[in-house]
Amino acid sequence: MRLACLTTAAILVATPLAAQTMRDCDTFEANARNTYGPYEETIREFANGAIRVIALDVGEPAGGSFHVMVTYPHPEDPWQHCALISSENNIGFGWLNMAEVEASYDAAIGLSVTIPIETVSGVASWDQILTITVNQATGTVTPVLSGNAPAPAPTGSK
Repeated sequence: MRLACLTTAAILVATPLAAQTMRDCDTFEANARNTYGPYEETIREFANGAIRVIALDVGEPAGGSFHVMVTYPHPEDPWQHCALISSENNIGFGWLNMAEVEASYDAAIGLSVTIPIETVSGVASWDQILTITVNQATGTVTPVLSGNAPAPAPTGSK
């Protein structure tokens, strides 16, 4: 039994409890009704307004209602493209700290925007960093989560 618990714990530690998904903005989450204030913090513009990072709160589920929408130019289209970033499928993040957003630019990869977030899984929550890289030259958006989930508590008895 102890070996089974240790094996299960090792698998859980090796398996990320949260990921991120990116999809088109043709969803209910990417609705203007889901923006919230203070707007100077939750709607950020970069690259002279060409790139916008917008925090969205759909209200439910508790612990997974926050999503990030990114509008950006695409080199082959005259209109803005849009990407919606969530924790997984239709579930958002537990919280977005838009007051602490930072951005940097590297000509080789594009604009990188970092957002401190809270990830929730069951009753556990932990802080992570969501880095969104927008490359205007290629018209690509790449979201990456960093920071590890806490190790699960040991279960069973000795």
